[in-house]
Amino acid sequence: MEHRHNKIFTAATAIGASISILLIVAYIASAFGGMVDPAESAKLSVLGLCFPILLIAMLIMLLLWLLLRKWSMVALIATALIVTSSEILTFSPLNIGSCDASADKSFKVLTFNVMSFADNAGCATDTNRTISYILHSGADIVCLQEVGLTPSQSNNDSLLHRMSQVEAVYPYHYRNTDDVMLLSKFPFSITTDSLDIDGIVRARGWDIDVNGKLIRLITCHIESIGLTDTDKVLYQKLTRLDNMSTVNDIEEVRGTLVAKLTRAFRRRALQAKELRKLLDNAGENVILCGDFNDTPSSFAYRTIRGTDMHDAYADCAFGPDITYHSNRFFFRIDHILYRGGFSACNIERGKIDSSDHYPLLATFAWK
Repeated sequence: MEHRHNKIFTAATAIGASISILLIVAYIASAFGGMVDPAESAKLSVLGLCFPILLIAMLIMLLLWLLLRKWSMVALIATALIVTSSEILTFSPLNIGSCDASADKSFKVLTFNVMSFADNAGCATDTNRTISYILHSGADIVCLQEVGLTPSQSNNDSLLHRMSQVEAVYPYHYRNTDDVMLLSKFPFSITTDSLDIDGIVRARGWDIDVNGKLIRLITCHIESIGLTDTDKVLYQKLTRLDNMSTVNDIEEVRGTLVAKLTRAFRRRALQAKELRKLLDNAGENVILCGDFNDTPSSFAYRTIRGTDMHDAYADCAFGPDITYHSNRFFFRIDHILYRGGFSACNIERGKIDSSDHYPLLATFAWK
């Protein structure tokens, strides 16, 4: 009997080792897949979305092998985690403390996809929770995306009154027909930096005089996946815990969601390359923030960040977080990148759920 148990244990261990090796390969591919242009392999970009799940699976597998005292597997998984440590710390920073952010040499930048100032939670109030948040945020510079008003909103006296209150707090503001908007307590001039894709302005730049020091600020809204309401319903159905997906459901996902993801990754890659060109010619003090519609493991994020831009979240936050929270898509796709004679001291993710995105508020201090 003992011999039989030993054979079963040996077989189970061999199967577990095989599964672990497959997991390690998938995990490393998800961590570094964003280094590959989606034009060459969009599958790696799709796999990159699974990085958080695969990281959790790796940690669980590491714990199991530790309990079983299989040191060769422990060493293999630990090596994979060490090799991808920079990706882990970008996804889940472990910062403790902050730099000097005294009022006389600090300023705050807020980025927020406002979903046309509608209310994602269905709270139909005259106060408009999004605008109330902006007014009470304490931000000196506010970068908004998806600001286009619907015809009914354009004729909403209450909303227009609230917008006038915002403009009173932020006397310097820019709003054209763009998808992006700037509110500032500091004077600025508009630059030639813009990213116009198929008639849609995906990015806009300004030179802002922050207490006598010039900062080139660019806000962007890179292309989304473009899912329809039907696509979102399908995704929610597949991600329900009590759901048993059928073959038809899976085939439908392959035919719609994956195809749209692939297209979006490739489109964002092209837009990211154009944004990178703007950054390369933007001078020393630069902040780029907005809705990237892509995670830190993606090709678009890596291209935009390059080797010269810092990520305010990676520099200041502790632990993982999300900025998009609707339709069971839980990802950090809004970012604040910067370079120059200042550093990020703090970053806060707003808890307000009026939009399908959470806002990010970063505090910077001059060095």
